[in-house]
Amino acid sequence: MKTTQPGERLVIGDNVPCRIQVEGPDADRIGVVAVSRDGEFQALERGDGAGQWHLSSMADLGEHAEILLFIIDERNGGFVNTGYPVTVEFGDARYSFPAPTDQLAAVIVAEAYLRNGERRVKVANEGFTFGIEAFARARNFAVDAIPLRRRGSGAGSQGSDRRSAPPGTPLGSGSGVLVAPGIVVTNAHVIDGGSDFKLGRGKQALTMLAVDPLHDLAILQGKVSGTPLPLRNVAAIWLGEAILAAGYPLMDLLGEDLKVSTGNVSGMKGWEGDVARFQFTAPIGSGSSGGAILDECGNLIGIVTSSLAHGHVRERGSSSENVNFGVKVALVHEMLAASGIEAPGTPLSTDNNRRSVVQRLRESVVSIVVSA
Repeated sequence: MKTTQPGERLVIGDNVPCRIQVEGPDADRIGVVAVSRDGEFQALERGDGAGQWHLSSMADLGEHAEILLFIIDERNGGFVNTGYPVTVEFGDARYSFPAPTDQLAAVIVAEAYLRNGERRVKVANEGFTFGIEAFARARNFAVDAIPLRRRGSGAGSQGSDRRSAPPGTPLGSGSGVLVAPGIVVTNAHVIDGGSDFKLGRGKQALTMLAVDPLHDLAILQGKVSGTPLPLRNVAAIWLGEAILAAGYPLMDLLGEDLKVSTGNVSGMKGWEGDVARFQFTAPIGSGSSGGAILDECGNLIGIVTSSLAHGHVRERGSSSENVNFGVKVALVHEMLAASGIEAPGTPLSTDNNRRSVVQRLRESVVSIVVSA
């Protein structure tokens, strides 16, 4: 077996089969697709064992195609890196492909093309932190054409029910955080299935700029008053750290004013070891999704995304209380950069007076009303 390097070009036969073996511990979470320049997605065939994929003939790819590995289960996050090592066979020739150096949820492993009637493959290892949808949007390809994905990124998401609602039908509400002038971050599942988004206060219209179902984040833009919250994306959160959660849960029952609860960071990873999320204990409710998780000085450290489904836990003979999940603020910072939005660089606050902190949150954490 030969070890390849990024950028290396291999000359292979056009009619030879291609076999890909994803050998890492998360091999069963990774799918393999080929994508043409026109945005036509073609899933490779699954083999009999975990992480085995194959194509009967490289000629099936046409003149040009990229081969991608990606996380197929969007609900639990994760990165393709944990699927490595990856080996690729073209006919009888076997190669070890290089792992990406960054944490990526979709990786372009090879570019296959014809030159002078000869099939060649360029070895690659670059990709997208935000997964296969980010790849599709970057190329202006149809997201709905992506095969193999398991949808459903957020707890309580009602995407299929929402999409069947008549235009103008109120679908629900959630929370959002002002992170730059006119820029609000919320959960992807908060706006899923909607086409009309407004601030709860003042009813100003919001426009969707970007969405990342893999990490359950979305960016909205509109005329939003208030001061953006400082993003604490340099100083890491720590286990046991005291935090506040701010949002608008159960507005129909509890009123439309901001709710703030307290707790601590109870776990450094999310569901099944997802490193993009963390656990916290501050009580939240339906409608808190997309709200702010803050340190004691009011600096943003995460976005509320979901709670543990306690009923499912009980069905397994276990018990749980107040286990909630947040997306780490580093993912918010990266998504802003990927969308061409420059964070304002608001200095981190050192004022831990609780009354002052909450007062600042009143203008920076907003409610979002979603309609079909």
